[in-house]
Amino acid sequence: MAVESPFRPVRSTERIELLDVMRGFAVCGILSVNILVMGTVGSTQGRTFPARWDADWIAWVGQRLLLEGPMRGLFTILFGAGMVIMLRKAEGPGAQVLPLDVWARRCLALLFLGVVHFALLLWPGEILWTYGVAGLALLAFRTAKVRTLWIWALVIVAALSLHRAYDTITYVATYQTALAGERVIAAGGKPDAGQKAALDAAAAAKTSNYPAEESIAAEIGQRTNLHGVLGWSAAGWSFRHLGVYSWIGVAESLAFMLAGMALYRSGLLTGAGRARTYWLILLVGGTIGLGLRIVDFAWQARTGFELDIHRLNPMMSLLRSGWYQPARLALTLAYVALFVLLLRGEIKAWAPPFRAMGRLALTNYTLQSALASILFYGLAFLGYFGTAGLMGVTLGICVITALLSLLWLRRFSIGPMEWLLRVLAYGTFSIGRRRQAAEIISQSQPL
Repeated sequence: MAVESPFRPVRSTERIELLDVMRGFAVCGILSVNILVMGTVGSTQGRTFPARWDADWIAWVGQRLLLEGPMRGLFTILFGAGMVIMLRKAEGPGAQVLPLDVWARRCLALLFLGVVHFALLLWPGEILWTYGVAGLALLAFRTAKVRTLWIWALVIVAALSLHRAYDTITYVATYQTALAGERVIAAGGKPDAGQKAALDAAAAAKTSNYPAEESIAAEIGQRTNLHGVLGWSAAGWSFRHLGVYSWIGVAESLAFMLAGMALYRSGLLTGAGRARTYWLILLVGGTIGLGLRIVDFAWQARTGFELDIHRLNPMMSLLRSGWYQPARLALTLAYVALFVLLLRGEIKAWAPPFRAMGRLALTNYTLQSALASILFYGLAFLGYFGTAGLMGVTLGICVITALLSLLWLRRFSIGPMEWLLRVLAYGTFSIGRRRQAAEIISQSQPL
């Protein structure tokens, strides 16, 4: 019997187009966030201080209000929905593999691709490793009901908010101690060891906003030669994925994956709900999510987005830290509702490029990292663009990847990275023999 290649013309009935479009948009949105780390030097991510309401600052605020957090949330929700699709259909009649085995190997493959991302593509902020870890934990919820999924998602979000608030209490205490140290110095005294340490922390924070020219030049030199940028990437990746900090990312990914499973099982993610339900989610989620973010930015704007220990308000800082995750979840759900309202019933003329990028999500995510590394490290454009310029670079990369995706899908049904992920998950190059199950796994899964 002839083996049908997985690289065959795609059948339009095999995919959920709405999810593909959302995924394609999320891939572009994630790049707009990542590129501020990829293309800038230091911790300010393209900002200059004091704040100037020019094109760069307006672009940065717009990106932080509308894209940072929710785009990653949308991408993660779609990953969770893919888990439901795989289990629902791969466990049905005609399945030739054990879905749990494939899912576990798929998650391990994501861990491997995460290492490849930082070691070869030089992007330490990749999310594949985090998705691989969280995806394994997701197996524990594969048979959970919608209500259970939402309960656990909200419990994790609440726990993350409490953890962030705890960190803020420590943060505020440090700068209150620094302020006390300033007063001791002003009175002619000598600060104690705790006050001195706090003053040093406050000085380091100020230095990060106003880096010296020599430190900027040193980082550019490090990241524009192969040995130096590999060390930078390895150090950043280890901090993000192998330390205590990494578990925060795993927890928030798991929470949004559970939300994606719940949304899919309830039909809300695929447009099966009533129009007024989506309008309600859009209005409530948008008002809460965007409203809290605007309040947060308005508070930060009072000091020009700089740390001012003389005006640090403990209660406001505590509230701001606690509402970040709920606001992010609310705005992400609003985006889901918005896409359903825009696309339910038909795919608009502007949607095919996003749909194509969504079908090749892993390939495009990888290509984005490769193009950014070539531009910023290989061609030495690191630190060359302001935030507005980087948003223009993002648009250019998205246009390139959209065109390549449209051309690729004229001939092939899956992208090269999607094919590689299947090979790693199934342990064989003869994936065509298991075409049905393989396609089920990838139908609406972001990676």
